Amino acid sequence: MTDDKQNASSDNMTRKQRRAAERAARKKGGGTAAPSSAGGSSGPSMLMISIGALVIGVVAVVALIVVSGGLGGDDSSEIKQPAAGSAPAQELRDGRTLVAAAAVDPVVVEAFEDPQCVHCGTFTKRIEPLLVAGPVSDGTASFTYNDFIIFGEESLDAAVAMRAADELDGKFWDYHQVLFENQQGVEDGSFSRDRLADMAELVGLDRAEFLAELDNPELVTAVADDRARAVELGATSTPTIVVNGELIAGSPSWDDLKAAIEAAAAGA
Repeated sequence: MTDDKQNASSDNMTRKQRRAAERAARKKGGGTAAPSSAGGSSGPSMLMISIGALVIGVVAVVALIVVSGGLGGDDSSEIKQPAAGSAPAQELRDGRTLVAAAAVDPVVVEAFEDPQCVHCGTFTKRIEPLLVAGPVSDGTASFTYNDFIIFGEESLDAAVAMRAADELDGKFWDYHQVLFENQQGVEDGSFSRDRLADMAELVGLDRAEFLAELDNPELVTAVADDRARAVELGATSTPTIVVNGELIAGSPSWDDLKAAIEAAAAGA
């Protein structure tokens, strides 16, 4: 009996030990859940990484859209056409000069300009048409465009491009109008050679022939000669307007330019 009790006691102890072991195992199982919990906490970390990557992607796309000018594509690459009829009449054209055939001893008006100069753009669009429609058309004055490059390589190429248009097909003034219509920033690709060639095609010039003319040393030298003359006359900014050899300070209003032409015509 003693042995049986001892065996029962031993069995009881074994069961107790087993239950203790089971409790310990459950506790231990609860402890090993921490890595799982850590793994669970790594879930939000991965989520945050994914969200971060998504945000970076969205920012990149938005930046691309802003740089390209909107969802519709790069508007800056599209060549804008000047308004119909804005180019001077053919009968007034003599190379880079506009003058009426019947003009006798006209007042000589010259403009020294840089294609990238915003003030030159204003003169071309607002004052030049009034000058051409008035004093030039009625024979009072002639008007000549001259180069005065003050910016960089794109200005030089654009100036040569206008001369090339004249050299290839007498289209200086057609190209002049398109060029200033597409004026944007300074040295920003607006007057890259590809865009200049696009403008050449717009006025009916052969692209390959036009691009070859951009490296014509005679045209490049002619642009440099114009600049040297501008400096000799005392020009320090663009546009510089000269009436019968006399510089008009700053960029004149139409009223000021008209008055200077009338005074010169009267011999004052």
